[in-house]
Formats: sequence, structure tokens, C-alpha cells
Amino acid sequence: MKRLFPPDFVGAVSEDNFLHRLLIEEEPVLDVWRQHIDNCLELASRYNLLDADLEARLKKGDWESWQANINELKVARVLEGFLGVNCLSWHPHGRDTKVGEFEIDSAKPPIFIEVKTIFPRDLESLEEHVKDKLMRYAEQVPIPIFLSVLVESAGASESFSGKKFKAYLTKTLSGLNIEDLKKESIKLPDYLDNATGMHLIIETLPITPEETEKTCHVGMISGGARQILNEIYINHSLYKAYKQLPVGKHPCFVILCSSTGFPIESHAMLNALIGTLAYRVYLRTSSAEKVPESEPFRHPNGFFQATRNRKLSAVGLYKEKLTETSMETNLEIYHNPFATNPIPNLIFVKKGIRQLVKVSDSEMMWVE
Repeated sequence: MKRLFPPDFVGAVSEDNFLHRLLIEEEPVLDVWRQHIDNCLELASRYNLLDADLEARLKKGDWESWQANINELKVARVLEGFLGVNCLSWHPHGRDTKVGEFEIDSAKPPIFIEVKTIFPRDLESLEEHVKDKLMRYAEQVPIPIFLSVLVESAGASESFSGKKFKAYLTKTLSGLNIEDLKKESIKLPDYLDNATGMHLIIETLPITPEETEKTCHVGMISGGARQILNEIYINHSLYKAYKQLPVGKHPCFVILCSSTGFPIESHAMLNALIGTLAYRVYLRTSSAEKVPESEPFRHPNGFFQATRNRKLSAVGLYKEKLTETSMETNLEIYHNPFATNPIPNLIFVKKGIRQLVKVSDSEMMWVE
């Protein structure tokens, strides 16, 4: 760190810059953090990654940029700890690609790695983008009606189809009586897009349009990304990562890192990847009737699907815990049971790695 942050740079760091705590403040726990960062920078130097671009991103004082770049080095260091020093190869598709792309060379064939840090603000930006799209495509429907739209879920992808939404509105609104709509609100069927996770709750507004109005308008939009479950954030990051995976015979492994203040637990990962957990309850029709006991099951809405997302071999969850004496790190791996190029779980049978592996066509289990 002393080479990356020379004395003149450290002296100019303001107290409101998060680097001030890392570089200047004195606490035992910060010494552990500094050593951890030093180890990551040593790895970056060994792989010739500390070019002017990466140095600028680490020094500019933007917390999210810092986290995204340091997390890539943290994951690489953890993998080296499990698989051996210099087991990685950076920039498998050329030097012009982003820093986060590397491969595990010691595996045959090599395993492509994509590291993603989950930031809640990413999804908030997506939601604003979706709202803008909703308004634009609604105005292309030639029916003078005002709508209230509640964004129950913004979905996990930027690939929300405006044309599909327009077709839904056209078909739904064409069957309504315009005069009735001027008198009272009418709830429309929910708009659900299983491909992206989009869920909209829509009502008409009892507003009489002016004679010049010829198209549909969204008069109110509500909802917020803060209301969305953790698994939606996870899937949003996976959709972004999936677009960057190469096509070919190599296994592809996406490793997720939680941003500070946004912890991710195993149950959220299972809901996002395998499907939302629910319980099936059987009701008696009479007191004498015997029914099965309640049983858990998962809805078939996870990212792992038999018909899509098969290029993704596995998803990892990097975790760390900072104490006054050490930085504890571990890795959980969720293997895709439908992967075109699966990763043999024997590669990662190491201390500190917990894996969810396929046992049969209908069962998965944890191995450690």
C-alpha cells in the first residue's frame, strides 16, 4: 500500500474520504484490514494488474469502485489459497477486457471466472429505467386512459420488453368500457413477465381525459427497490454477469461478493438459484379424513433452469469476517444442475469451501 499511496497522497486525504480510515486511523482491526489489502495488492502486482487504470480506480475515493475492484482481487487470492499460487490466468480474452475476468488454469479445461459485487443502487437505477420505459410505451397505446402502476418487482434484468407491455395494455384496455373508466378505478390483471421477474399491479384512474388526449398515460408510478427481496438483487447481478460469459466448452463460474451493509445468506441464494421456498399444506374436508403432513417445496422460478442459463456452471458466494486478529474468508459454491459444462465438485473439496451439488435429477445436497 505504501507504493500505491505515497505520503503526499495520504496527507491530502480528507476525513470524509473512506480511504482516511484505511490509511490514517489507528485501530487494531484496521491493521488486520490493511494487511489483507496489502496481500491483495501483492497478488495484483504479481499478475501485472497494477496498471495506471486500476491504480486510478483504487485511489479516486469512490467506495463502490474500490469494493468492486478489491473484491476481484480478494476472490482471486482465496482461490489461490485453495488451489495454489499462480494457478490463475488473467485477461483470457485479451488485455482490453475488464480486470474481473480470469481463469483457473490448474483445472482442465480452464474455468472462466467472473466476479460481481452486489450493490443495491444498481437495482434502484434499473427501476428508474423501467419506470421511464413504462411511460413511453404506454403512450403508444391509442386509448385515452390514465393508469396507476405499482412496481411490485422491477425484475432482475434490463431486458424488460416494452413491446410486450404495450401489447398487454392494448389487449387489456380494448376490452373495457371507456365511459365506465371515467367514473371509477378498475384493477387490471397483474402484469407478470416470468422471463425477467417483472411484476406490475395496475389500476385505471377515474380521470376524464381532455378531447385532445388520444393515447394512454401513466399518471402515477409507485414502488421502490428497497422493498425487493435479497434474491432479486442476486438475480439482477447474475443476469448482468451472464451476459459477459464466453461461449464455448469451458465451465463458467460467477462469484458474488456482498457490498458492505448488504449481507447475503444461504437462504437467499437458494431462493434465487433453486427457487423460492414455500410450504404445501393439505386441508381436511372432514374430521375423519387423513391428509399428508405439510411439506416444503420450491417454486420453479430460480435462476438455474433446464431451458436457459445453462452456460453458467456454478455460482459462488464469497464471505469474509474481520476481527481484531484476523480476516476470516470462505466460499460457498452452488453448482448448476442443468449446466452444459459442469464443474467437477472434487476440484473444490478444500477446507473452507461448502458446495451444493447435484445428487440426482430431483435432489441436491451440501458437501464440505
